[in-house]
Amino acid sequence: MIRFFIQVVIVFVCVVLSIKWTVEAILFREVYSDRNRVIAGLSQVHLDQLHFLADQLVTCPPQEQGNKLAEFGKQSVGPLAILPTAELAESEQSRLKKTDGFIVRYADGMIDYLGVPLSKDQYLLCGPIGRLTNRFIELQVDSWLKGVRDALESSGDVQATTSKYSSLLRVPIRLEQRESLPDKVSEKLTDYHENVFYQTDVGSFVALELRDSSQVLCLGPLLEVTNYAQVAAGYGILGWLLVALAVLAWMIVKVSLRFRKIENAAVEIAGGNFSARVDAMKLGEATKLAVAFNTMASKTESVIRTQKELLQVVSHELRTPLSRLKFAAALVPRSQIDQGIDSPGLVMLQSIDDIEAIVQEILFYVRNEQAEPLQSKEIITINLALEGMLRALRIDYPKLQVEMVFAGSDPSIKVLADRRSFQRVFVNLTSNAARYAESTLRIHVSECNELNSHGESHRFVCVDVEDDGPGIPGDFRSEVMKPFVRIDPGSQDKDQASSHSGLGLGLAIVNRILQQHRGSVQIDLGELGGCLVNTRWPSN
Repeated sequence: MIRFFIQVVIVFVCVVLSIKWTVEAILFREVYSDRNRVIAGLSQVHLDQLHFLADQLVTCPPQEQGNKLAEFGKQSVGPLAILPTAELAESEQSRLKKTDGFIVRYADGMIDYLGVPLSKDQYLLCGPIGRLTNRFIELQVDSWLKGVRDALESSGDVQATTSKYSSLLRVPIRLEQRESLPDKVSEKLTDYHENVFYQTDVGSFVALELRDSSQVLCLGPLLEVTNYAQVAAGYGILGWLLVALAVLAWMIVKVSLRFRKIENAAVEIAGGNFSARVDAMKLGEATKLAVAFNTMASKTESVIRTQKELLQVVSHELRTPLSRLKFAAALVPRSQIDQGIDSPGLVMLQSIDDIEAIVQEILFYVRNEQAEPLQSKEIITINLALEGMLRALRIDYPKLQVEMVFAGSDPSIKVLADRRSFQRVFVNLTSNAARYAESTLRIHVSECNELNSHGESHRFVCVDVEDDGPGIPGDFRSEVMKPFVRIDPGSQDKDQASSHSGLGLGLAIVNRILQQHRGSVQIDLGELGGCLVNTRWPSN
């Protein structure tokens, strides 16, 4: 994960540097460039100058307007002309009639003509200017500021002159003390004939030095330029943040896919494929985890294989001497077997039966090691499926009262299960109950509903096996579900119980079969005072 953290840090640093570079590039090329400053907002200064010139021309007699226009044209970067409004399109005429109205025409994405109203029938037009140098608007602003500066320096009342020109402009114009300007701007104002364009938190400004070097003539803020800069910077930041998110998403997905391989291998092992492994090559951050997982899986597979082989070998090897013992027992005279429960012949036959039961339990447990749903399920009627088992139980334990009780009036309750496994469960449970019961063994059948974690109701059939024996202490009820775990209640009746107390596989087999059927098993204290084993089966 350290490698992944380093990669994230590198991506973050690269994104921050890229945002800085992009914003600076956009501001320099798109906002501070000559061409886009025309479009972005400095044209309003030029329009203010045109309005001012129009006011000057209106105050002149008609015969002097031509000379005045020629004089203004010498100071203007673009050509000036007085034209009739009748030649304009209706849309342009309507725009000129508005308060502070003007017309603007573009060529190749750049302002080419600007016009302002002069009189009811005439307007003042500046252009074409698109073919001129890209610094046209700065030169125009420069000439305008210099004209204002000349007027201020030649005027006896600087404050009144400043107020006069400020009233003619939409962009504020004022005098500033040199020391109040940013140091970088003050350093650039070293030439009386050159203006300086600069940015502050308030907006964009143009400054021009006066003869009195302690004062500076400032024009601004140019809000349209500032707004354009903010939009451009916003797009730059947003673009790189989207790129960063895409890169981080790709990195997270790549890491997730690597860990998903380990997850898939774990699911396979949980499903019984103990040979599943993870290819640790090219897993990057998950390499160490994959290696540790493979080591764990190998050791687990080795332990399980050893246990399984041991159980299989022992159980199969026991079958040969068991067969010999059964053959030898068949040769024992009947008179020796009928001598009593302590007769050698009867003890030998019981021992053979116990060994055979042990072998059968081991083989069944090994063959059913996977806790997966069985495929050979069918609808089973409970009373019919258990009828033969109960009959044999009454014969083997004649002193026990063996009964089956149904909670409803219908005794033909059905379950969906594998018939062989279903019968095996109740053979194990009833044999345990009969071994430790005092006088009563009861099987109780009922239907019940249960809500799952999603709030959905599922129908189950509960089959409980209960006895009136000593029961199982509460601390051991979960332990006896594990393989090879046995407890001795201390109250076995040797007259009723077999000498074989089991290997501790009976309840483990029951638990595994119920898991295979998506059911459950639980041990509790019954109404008879003994052990109550509750099994829950899916209903048909």
